Amino acid sequence: TIAKAIYNRIYRQFIGKSFIENIREVWDRVDKRHVDLQENFLYGILKPKLEVESVGMGSTMFENGLSRRKLLIVLHDVIEFGQLENLCGNREWFGQGTLIIITTRDVYLLNRLKVDYVYQMDHMNENESLELFSWHAFREAKPRKDFNELARNIVAH
Repeated sequence: TIAKAIYNRIYRQFIGKSFIENIREVWDRVDKRHVDLQENFLYGILKPKLEVESVGMGSTMFENGLSRRKLLIVLHDVIEFGQLENLCGNREWFGQGTLIIITTRDVYLLNRLKVDYVYQMDHMNENESLELFSWHAFREAKPRKDFNELARNIVAH
C-alpha cells in the first residue's frame, strides 16, 4: 500500500514507469511467468506490447531499451534474488535518475543487491491489524458483532 501510494504521488516525474505487483505469487506458478513479468515490466516502460520469448531475451531488451531513460520501477513482494536479477539485475541497464522501489520481507536480498537505502516497516499491533482486515472484509473499521471473534482469530493467525 505504501509503495503504491509513493508511486501514485511521484510517477509524473519519470519518462517511463512500471509497477509489478505480487511477484512472489506470479513467480511460483510456472517458468513462463518469469517471461510474463518481464513483458509486463517492459510494457509499463516502453508502452508497445513486446513479446519476450525467453528470460535471456528479456534481460537483453532491458539492457538495450532502458539505459538512457529516467524510470520509476516498483517491484512488489520479491522473495528470491533471481527475481531481482531478471527484472533489475544490473544498474547499468538504467538511466540516471531512475528510482527502483523493492518491497520484500527479506532484507538480505536488498543487501545482496547493494541498494542505496532500506526502510523497515514496523509491524502492526493487533488492533491495527484488525482494523485493516475489517476495512477489506467488511468495508468498515470494525468487524460486525457476529464476525468479531472470527475476525480476531484470523488476525491473530
